Amino acid sequence: MKTEPEKHILKYGTRRIEYNLIRRPRRSMRIVVLPDLKVYVYVPPRASDGQILTAIGKKTRWIARKLDMMECYHPLPVSKQFISGETFKYLGRQYRLKVSNGKSNQIKLKGKYLCISCNAANNRAKVKKLVEGWYRTRAKEILTHYVSKALDTAYRHGIPKPIISIRKMTRRWGSCSSSGRITLNIKLLEAPLDCIEYVIMHELCHLKYQNHSKGFYTLLTRCQHDWRKRKETLDKMSVY
Repeated sequence: MKTEPEKHILKYGTRRIEYNLIRRPRRSMRIVVLPDLKVYVYVPPRASDGQILTAIGKKTRWIARKLDMMECYHPLPVSKQFISGETFKYLGRQYRLKVSNGKSNQIKLKGKYLCISCNAANNRAKVKKLVEGWYRTRAKEILTHYVSKALDTAYRHGIPKPIISIRKMTRRWGSCSSSGRITLNIKLLEAPLDCIEYVIMHELCHLKYQNHSKGFYTLLTRCQHDWRKRKETLDKMSVY
């Protein structure tokens, strides 16, 4: 069952926060705050108005903090044009794109530049394809390596081996399904390595706890004692 969003107002002090309530076939409530400052609340079909208001009330402060954080990214970045001079992030550092004509398609890091040589330097679609392909290849290599590294710690705490997939995600750095599949966002390649390690360990811990309970955070702390510092750095980045 899918319904159209219902618009509601949430009061937090003197603030009035508009949110979109959507009923979906799911077991629990989920709140999403988007970069455009829109708030969506997804709830099970049979949740009562009282249950919804109580649950949202417990998350009001969190919603307000998220909105304040998202405002830091405004105005939102424009879409990449894939032309020389644009900035691209890779493992926490910024690189300038340098596109030149060449007989064959090549892409590599050189100093502070992400250099592309191709036989159609003015073809933005082709340059985009090369850049995205490079990120996919590097993501598979780097994320797979750090998953293997994290598993050495995870196994010692009784965390089972997951199924790993790597793809482009629009709202999350990573996710873990109840079936034991962990999905990692290609965009993680823009973050520093310690943040990548944090996301991987966070999702691995969800293999034992499919929630953010006290038990989950106790396990995460045992596996990665400085995860809060890593998360603080990651929270300053936008997943979009």
